[in-house]
Amino acid sequence: MSGKRVVRIIFGLILLVVFAVCSYMSFVAAPKSMEMNKAPAESAAPVETPAPSAAPEESPAVSEEPVESEVPEETPEPVNSDLPQIDITSWEFVLANLNNPIGEYTPTTETLEGQPLDTRIIEPMKEFVAAARAEGLSVYLSSGYRDYATQQYLYNRKVAQYGEEVAKTIVAPPGTSEHQTGLACDITDRYYESKDRSLENTAMYQWMSQHCQEYGFIVRYPDGKEDVTGIIYEPWHFRYVGVEAATYIMEHGLCLEEFLELYK
Repeated sequence: MSGKRVVRIIFGLILLVVFAVCSYMSFVAAPKSMEMNKAPAESAAPVETPAPSAAPEESPAVSEEPVESEVPEETPEPVNSDLPQIDITSWEFVLANLNNPIGEYTPTTETLEGQPLDTRIIEPMKEFVAAARAEGLSVYLSSGYRDYATQQYLYNRKVAQYGEEVAKTIVAPPGTSEHQTGLACDITDRYYESKDRSLENTAMYQWMSQHCQEYGFIVRYPDGKEDVTGIIYEPWHFRYVGVEAATYIMEHGLCLEEFLELYK
């Protein structure tokens, strides 16, 4: 056998071996390639995506500080809303007592039935007296305006009789007397040398105490008010304050001090 032929045979065998090896390698690699091709197909299957849940509503921000609820303000009740609309600094409301001395105050006066009175109350007093007489009642006026000196004389006389503590509850010290204002007068059914609480039983006082406010007058020192007025009960002493104030005072059972206090 020639050398060339041997080379060809060997070369042919080598080619055969290479072919066989390549064929084997291709055969082995084919399943893996198929698996790799299948994998994408499987992953391509549509996956159902869950529907997005509705976005949660945002809760309103809560303030760290407590919010105070507004409480509607109550409309304040007017104090003593039924009080007369008056000016308590007006002349009708001059107050004379131990706590409110008026010094040597002197009003302008006129005389009515022998009694000097502040000129401004002459007409109301005339009407008051005339109305009582129209009812068939006897009316007697006494102790109208008294000046400081006269009051001093009367007071000293009572002090001599009863002592100062008792005297000042019967006759006011000078400068503290209602009579010095000219706005007051003692009214009885006749002349009395001395007066006491029994006068409340007279027909004249019964009528006048019920109707005095219609003419602007009040019972100045009512029963049960001694601790306020400092003066004993006097069912004969009438004081002018005007119709509006007099009506309120008499209807509410007040004395002048209590009435004026309502305006403070």
